[in-house]
Amino acid sequence: MSRGRRRAERVLEHSPTAQIRLNDGQIEYANRAARELFERSDLVGEPLGVAVDPPDRERVRTALDDCVDRASLSFRTPDGRRIDSEWRRTDRGALVGSLRDVTDRHERRADLERDSAILDSLLAGLPMSIYVKDRRSRHVRVSDDMLCTNPESTITGPAGKAHHHTADIVGKSDFDLYDPAFAAAAVAEDRVVMATEESMIDELAESTTNLGETIITRTSKVPRYDAEGNVVGIVGVTRDVTEREQTRRDLERQNDRLEAFTEVLAHDLRNPLEVARGNVDLLAESVDHAAVGAIGRSLDRMSELIGEIHSFVLEGRTVDDPNAVALASVAHRAWDSVATDGATLDVRTTRTIRADPDRLVRLLENLYRNAIEHGTTDGSVTVAVADLPDGFVVVDDGPGIPAGERDRVFERGVSTRSGNTGFGLAIVETIASAHGWSVGLTADPPVELGGAAVTITGVVRVED
Repeated sequence: MSRGRRRAERVLEHSPTAQIRLNDGQIEYANRAARELFERSDLVGEPLGVAVDPPDRERVRTALDDCVDRASLSFRTPDGRRIDSEWRRTDRGALVGSLRDVTDRHERRADLERDSAILDSLLAGLPMSIYVKDRRSRHVRVSDDMLCTNPESTITGPAGKAHHHTADIVGKSDFDLYDPAFAAAAVAEDRVVMATEESMIDELAESTTNLGETIITRTSKVPRYDAEGNVVGIVGVTRDVTEREQTRRDLERQNDRLEAFTEVLAHDLRNPLEVARGNVDLLAESVDHAAVGAIGRSLDRMSELIGEIHSFVLEGRTVDDPNAVALASVAHRAWDSVATDGATLDVRTTRTIRADPDRLVRLLENLYRNAIEHGTTDGSVTVAVADLPDGFVVVDDGPGIPAGERDRVFERGVSTRSGNTGFGLAIVETIASAHGWSVGLTADPPVELGGAAVTITGVVRVED
């Protein structure tokens, strides 16, 4: 070996880049970085194939044999790592190669390609406007739903320019696309999200399209970061909730009117009923006739019905902010407010649940009354409140509910006892629905008393 080659090899030995020299397909020299790369103490005299995964060996051998001047090769090692290499042919016919382990780079590229494919699928498929903006609130990526799926759908900016494709939106700000007032509000939101790095979630907004149509949206925006953690823009999602919101507002107006009507019914009708009841009582003092008693009972029933209707409507309002409630405590409180002479309460729960405490009291009151009124003639009924996996059950030892009535027992106006209004269990169902709970009957309660067993399920528990 010449003195110059020995000097060159001493320099290469300390190079951080793996260096290999091949001659007639055999490794003639490999520096320390090359030996460490392939985890071999010595490579000299070995074919390069020892460092190449078998499926890649023939391709690598052919490419190097065909190399006249320079060649670039990628291959895998037997342990699955990815190697990029650059080769050059020397004047003496040897091949000198520089090799790098690029496994991490290729894996990152594969991850990026996979993530990009996922993002493309989301932007193409989700039925909502998704957009990525830079720090100047210019659109970088947008979903297909920004223009809907209708090929005739466009976004026409204030200057009259129509944007037919998502590519037309990229690079544009909201001022290029929308009414100036709407754009100013949207960009101001972007600025706040980027400055505070706090997300904006489900913000409700009402605006007018270029055609004068009202559109109601819910928008969420989050900060967008680069690899170093710097805020470089925002990611936003906007959903068109016009139909849903208008339906909600219509229902709210109907409920308000219904509640107002119920208040009128309860107040304005009860006054003349009380006058009529008073006159019937006076009449009964001077006239001994069965018809007088029948009129009095009818007036009492009308007054009772008005009270039940009033409760039925008001109890149906959605419970928006339930509290943590000890079920046992509420069960006893409801029992104390019901005429329970001769009846017994057995509370078998230590659970805390999410509920409106006052309405839960009224739900239990109605179940207690139902058990007592339909129990024994002397009222000596036992009522138990016990836990279910997802709620609770109220059980009694009365005669139970006839099989033919079980499918209808929670309907308004249905009663198995003559003279009842049939609102008791309907109010129970209404209060349960207002909480998002379900009401039913079970033949297999955790406490077996032999009577009716009403289940309340879908109840949210509070952890002990």
